[in-house]
Amino acid sequence: MEFQQQALQVCENISTLTGVYCTLLDMQAKHFCKSPFRESCTMENGICSADMAHSAGCAEASRWNGRYMYRCPCGYMFLAVSLRQLHQAEYGLIAGPFVLSDSGTPHMGQAENGQIPCLTMERARALGEIAQALCGYLAGGKQMSVSDSDVQKETLHTMYSMMQCAERISYPIEDERRLQQLIRSGEKKEAQQLLNDLLLELYLAGGNDLLMLKLRIRDLITLMSRAATDSGADVTEVLALCDRSVIEMERMRDFDSLDAWLGAMLHRFFDLVFDFNDAKHQNIIRQVSSYIQEHLSEKLTLEQVAGEVHLSKSYLCRILKEELGCTFTEYANRLRIERSKTYLHRSAMPLSEIACAVGFDDQSYFTRIFKRVVGMPPGKYRANNLSA
Repeated sequence: MEFQQQALQVCENISTLTGVYCTLLDMQAKHFCKSPFRESCTMENGICSADMAHSAGCAEASRWNGRYMYRCPCGYMFLAVSLRQLHQAEYGLIAGPFVLSDSGTPHMGQAENGQIPCLTMERARALGEIAQALCGYLAGGKQMSVSDSDVQKETLHTMYSMMQCAERISYPIEDERRLQQLIRSGEKKEAQQLLNDLLLELYLAGGNDLLMLKLRIRDLITLMSRAATDSGADVTEVLALCDRSVIEMERMRDFDSLDAWLGAMLHRFFDLVFDFNDAKHQNIIRQVSSYIQEHLSEKLTLEQVAGEVHLSKSYLCRILKEELGCTFTEYANRLRIERSKTYLHRSAMPLSEIACAVGFDDQSYFTRIFKRVVGMPPGKYRANNLSA
């Protein structure tokens, strides 16, 4: 049987056994030998835009020990296995899309059959190992009947057994969500403790599979990065650290080097997210204060000031509450009252004019707020300072 046809039959058998779509990419010609994913995956307006991702996945598989797992732009998992015929064509066997889950419960998606296959970590690893073993056998140049070969039957039976019977260590997905919440709310100590617990679970769940451990660590870094940007950390800095982490992690060839690198990287991450946020918050408050004082006589709104410092209204309110213990209106009124004290000290302006000059709608409201903040009405404050 011709080499390409053998490889396509392997794809068909893997798809039949696992429910995961499987195809073949000719690396030289840059085209799929079997219908690509646009006919089986309608994640993005009915058209798959991930051709470049699949080509890159196959190239990475060729570089990294023949197997590579990656995500498409829609966030679904794919597995690429390098398949090179001796002195001839080079192909990439691609299995996907699928999702990773500890439960293996089918995931409802927008595929033709209404579902995206869902694999546990053990099943995904089994899929990769068996696909790689089959590709290695084909690449050796030995002719076999893909339909009837005892070798393939035994191999696929092993794959089926691993998928059905493999023991799993439960991974606490809920703790990942909790970690994101802690990062968003700025609780550094609690976030560090929970992250340590999560990393321990990752190492236990990963077993001796360095590739799968890297994959889960990369996913965890991505989740943390999203939470960090939600909390107000600089998007450019966070994404740059995330990109560097992916590149650096790929260079790790054993668990010891990965462990040492991970500790240093997470230290940088927490310094960037939490310490940077402390400094950034102070800078934001200075900007807000400066803008309000420049426009005290105007009718200022939260939306207007948040736009000036390039933040959402809710995030600006959170910063003011955390750092100053007050709302936006309370903070603006504090600044207005401080300015009014200058007028009361240095001028004989009527209270009605002072109220207007510092942005209050009328004298009575100005008097009420002044007494609340200072402890006495503005007239008495002026009299006390004049007598002093």
